[in-house]
Amino acid sequence: MKLPVAVIINISLRVVVALAYSLLGAYVAFWSDFQLGEFAGVPIVKMLGILFFVYGLFRLWRAYLYFNEMNDQNYGHYED
Repeated sequence: MKLPVAVIINISLRVVVALAYSLLGAYVAFWSDFQLGEFAGVPIVKMLGILFFVYGLFRLWRAYLYFNEMNDQNYGHYED
């Protein structure tokens, strides 16, 4: 099944945003010099970075599910 251009652009933007969140998380967790204190012995900056990274992976997974849904032959066809 050939996808329309709008769907390809939608999926592409979803992937770009997911990668941006993941890269932001990696930057915040490992390369930034912010000092926000610690919680239970773990720097808060590392926790925020991991949170951003995991959210980026979640968005990438959602983009994959959206892509699979668009490739489904029965998409948009409902039975009574």
